[in-house]
Amino acid sequence: MAASAAFVGVAGANQALGTQVGYTETVHAGIGFDGITVALLGGGNAVGILFAGLLFGAFKAGGPQMQVIGVSPEVLGIVQGAIVLFIAAPPLVRAIFRLPSLASTPALDRLRTKLQRKETTS
Repeated sequence: MAASAAFVGVAGANQALGTQVGYTETVHAGIGFDGITVALLGGGNAVGILFAGLLFGAFKAGGPQMQVIGVSPEVLGIVQGAIVLFIAAPPLVRAIFRLPSLASTPALDRLRTKLQRKETTS
């Protein structure tokens, strides 16, 4: 927790003491959405969140360079939205249509028993 708090403090200092002195209205624009998206994409796993953070950091850093070569900046928003949609859609579809979760489907149970039998025989 202490290390996490230290990282948050450094990030806050970076935001406050960056190119604009002090806090402005736009100093934190989009950070919350990006944080939720990174956590969702990372699946609550520390390594997954690290790689998802690197991916979205590359999106943020590469956006201006893409705009220079003629790619619309909205493309990154569409890609980020598609990532969120494809990550969040399966649980949403299961909830809407009251489908069983992946952990309790008969086909997966049969596959698990087959794999367990193979592991015990070899």
